[in-house]
Amino acid sequence: MQITKSSASYWEGKADAESLQRLYGISFPDPKQLKEWQKFQEEAAKRDHRKLGRDQELFFFNPLSPGSAFWYPKGAHIYNTLVNFIRKEYRKRGFTEVITPNMYNSKLWETSGHWQHYSEDMFRFEVEKEQFGLKPMNCPGHCLMYSHQPRTHNENEMSGALTGLTRVRRFQQDDAHIFCRKDQIWDEIKRCLDFLSFCYEKVFGFTFKLNLATRPEGFLGELSDWDEAESDLKAALDESGRPWKLNEGDGAFYGPKVCLSFVTLQSLF
Repeated sequence: MQITKSSASYWEGKADAESLQRLYGISFPDPKQLKEWQKFQEEAAKRDHRKLGRDQELFFFNPLSPGSAFWYPKGAHIYNTLVNFIRKEYRKRGFTEVITPNMYNSKLWETSGHWQHYSEDMFRFEVEKEQFGLKPMNCPGHCLMYSHQPRTHNENEMSGALTGLTRVRRFQQDDAHIFCRKDQIWDEIKRCLDFLSFCYEKVFGFTFKLNLATRPEGFLGELSDWDEAESDLKAALDESGRPWKLNEGDGAFYGPKVCLSFVTLQSLF
């Protein structure tokens, strides 16, 4: 075993009580596993992006805007390089980009069902006795845009994917909303998995695990549609040849999800 750190602590959390020392540690079944963990921690510390960001003057954080990175010139160059990379991949794979408003009348959120589920966590405000909210997600706005123009049966409209920093309040997130027929879901999921595998594994060398999150309590829509969507996702995951796990009841209220969990330098997902 190894002691990893220590800190001062008061008995039962009372400031007038006796001061104690709290010890943190980790143990393994045998010395070999402990040495492997120690070596991994040393390598992880060298490549910690927070340390690299500070040492190489890429970005910093300030309590006046917590969770929002300030990008130095070199960091901004890396940031823009990543944006250019993913936008090039969008175009190569047939995606198109759109821009939607940042705030909407609550009527849109009520129609989509988000108001009933997320209104307490949204930034809401009133304008001329009408309730508005800053968008916490892009889905309703993209659906509104798609329904604005007449559509033909042979048309497919696509947009976007995902990228960003970990555990921040301000980040870059591109959402894809692929409008397709039910019988096209299977093929679209396979295309998305191929896209993700190319970007994260082939280009950046990340490792990820797949989970299928299914129907939660309080779901919206018809049960038959949920069953069909979950069946299509299962078929696509099986066809991918990748191992995946079932995460029952963890889907969004509007549909099942294929979730990706990434390995960090600390082997966390």
